[in-house]
Amino acid sequence: MRIVSFLITSIILIAVLAAGIGLVGREVLVMLGASTVRSSLTVLQRLSRDNLQFARQCREKGGNNRDIAAIGALQLRFIDGRNFVLEVVCNQFKSDPIVIESYTLPPLVMKSAGSSGIIWGMDRSAIQIESFGRKQVLGVENNEITTFAAGSVDLGLTPVSSCAGYGYQCCQQETTAGEGQPFSGVNDCPKTCFNSCQPRPIFLSLNTDPFMDELTRITTVAVGEPVTFNYVASYDQNKPISVRIDFGDGQQQDFSTLTGKATHTYSCSSGSCTYAVKLFATASNGIEAAQTPIMSMKVLVNQ
Repeated sequence: MRIVSFLITSIILIAVLAAGIGLVGREVLVMLGASTVRSSLTVLQRLSRDNLQFARQCREKGGNNRDIAAIGALQLRFIDGRNFVLEVVCNQFKSDPIVIESYTLPPLVMKSAGSSGIIWGMDRSAIQIESFGRKQVLGVENNEITTFAAGSVDLGLTPVSSCAGYGYQCCQQETTAGEGQPFSGVNDCPKTCFNSCQPRPIFLSLNTDPFMDELTRITTVAVGEPVTFNYVASYDQNKPISVRIDFGDGQQQDFSTLTGKATHTYSCSSGSCTYAVKLFATASNGIEAAQTPIMSMKVLVNQ
């Protein structure tokens, strides 16, 4: 009994010690991350007082209005979840900022999604960093480096950056679907930047017998001659999928497999009839396959 009691006590002590080390460790990580950001902000603070060198560089870029101040903004801009740069934004060349220095947050520390960085100035501009659930918000307000309440909703101004810089993902429309509303304020994929991307079903092929013309994607048959359709789709084999072939004459056939074969016979009451055939696929979570040329073809029926 003493041995069992000793083992139980030891396990509890180890668990408590591990939890304590984990809590202290994440505090240290967040402190290191905050220190990295603060250190970089002091560079912007110094440049806000003495930026003649970069003002000269902005002037050297050219521009047709000498009455406009050369420097538009000093900013800390993230290019992904951990890497960021300090930049001077020239007023007449805002899309081509001057990079001052590059930084990386400590391992296991990430910037939270929603803000892409910090713009130096009077207005609030902040980011939230986190490590294993521990969060800290810091930034600039009234030209001073400031720490804000953790979980603060109002992060204020933020630089224009890439989708990854905001902590989001660029979704490929043909292969993935974005969750929620697209975030348009990015400079790389304004129509497809989402919180996250979910895979779509994809059709790899649609073949017919008789063979279709590869250029026109038309199969020609006589009235009463059967047409056989074969499709191949790609998706997670462990997740349900619904596939539909619309034969174009008001009839359809449904499948629940990634490969399928269907035979259909068309009628035509005039000299010739053309039917548009289309494939559709929907995953169990409601995500549909994006319409691509491979998913459609035509059947020309002659008397």
